[in-house]
Amino acid sequence: MNPFLNPLFSARIIKRYFTDVNRAWKKNAEEIRKYQDRVLKKVIRYAYQVPLYHHKYKEAGVHPDDIHGMDDLHKLPLITKEDLIKGFPDEIVPIGYKKDNAYLVGTSGSSGRPMSMYKDIEYITIEALAAVRQLKAYGMNWRKTMITNIGDFSVPKTTDEECLKKGLLGNLSPFFSLNNYQNLYTGEEAKVLLKKMNEFEPELVIGYTSVLMGLATLKRKGFGGKVKPKYIISSGEVLDGYSRKYIQEAFGCPVLNLYATTEGGSIAFECPNGSLHINNDFVHVEILDKNGEAVGENEFGSIVITRLYKGGTPIVRYTGLNDIASLESNYCDCGMHTPLLKTLEGRKKDAIILPDGRVFPPATIPMPLAEAAGKFNTFQIKRFQFVQRDIDDVEIRIEIDEEERDKGVKVDELLEEIKKNYQNLVGDVRLEVIEKKILR
Repeated sequence: MNPFLNPLFSARIIKRYFTDVNRAWKKNAEEIRKYQDRVLKKVIRYAYQVPLYHHKYKEAGVHPDDIHGMDDLHKLPLITKEDLIKGFPDEIVPIGYKKDNAYLVGTSGSSGRPMSMYKDIEYITIEALAAVRQLKAYGMNWRKTMITNIGDFSVPKTTDEECLKKGLLGNLSPFFSLNNYQNLYTGEEAKVLLKKMNEFEPELVIGYTSVLMGLATLKRKGFGGKVKPKYIISSGEVLDGYSRKYIQEAFGCPVLNLYATTEGGSIAFECPNGSLHINNDFVHVEILDKNGEAVGENEFGSIVITRLYKGGTPIVRYTGLNDIASLESNYCDCGMHTPLLKTLEGRKKDAIILPDGRVFPPATIPMPLAEAAGKFNTFQIKRFQFVQRDIDDVEIRIEIDEEERDKGVKVDELLEEIKKNYQNLVGDVRLEVIEKKILR
């Protein structure tokens, strides 16, 4: 039975639709904090019914009655990806949970071993309301705006396939036409994707940074004349400065960042003012050091998340994202009263660590490259790759767009400028910059 035919379920979702989406604008920071305090207690009571969490909390000597709000969150033990992997399937949902009524989704394993978890339709629908909020921030409407989403629809158990296509859109399709949505597979050739988009004429495009770069290359060559979005959203990969500028120049519209994960849903998104807003009434974010302590303002640390709605597999003080970030102490003047991420640097495992102990996270690594391209106002860099062969040996591979070759500056001079910028940054490290075709 379609859950939206259940009047009680529909009433809960409608109520959330009118309250959750607008909360970022209608409530101030203090009021949102009080909301967090209230819903956290419900989430912890739910998690206590889940064998994995129940065991962890008993072991740590903490009970749901000890948690009165966000100030008590630190009392709870951290949960790792390994905990969820080992607990699957029976230990990660409440005893008696009807798994057949839920959607089983998994991570890609790009940050290590893949992890699977359960989400029910209410869980998925609440998760989607954060996306509706993002559309509202862009002056768009989920029922009217023409949206192209280039996602991973290749195999079952991906979030795009299970939660979006089957779960949300599948259950909403009997009630709404949804003709304003175009779901494309990220594995298709860029020319095929752009041809389909050209026929659809999207106002909003969502995709991986690498896929958007491929589309931007074709766009610069004159393909996709009808693809003129108002905004492009990059998600799933680090959006570095060079890629952002390259895509923006190609499509003539802003490129904004979305930080979303299987475990956390839509955690943060970039508003038109350029601030990265945390959906902190949906997902609470902590930034912790290697000892599990909160880092200071403007300091890098690991992202730890707590989802503030119950259902399926709870995510409470979860460390498994392995992403590096820092928090911003100020608020944005766009009208939303949610906290901000100052930087989102990407996976810890993709960082470059130098002999003197300095760490360059993924989002920081391309900056000297972008400076070199900006100096000569050139867009001939099609792709780039960093390979750390040893702790004191780094190779930078640059793929040149043949149609842009030598525009603005000779390739040899560009590569030399890139090497000079990076050598100034890394110091006494063997550094090689080469031209090389990079396979996707």
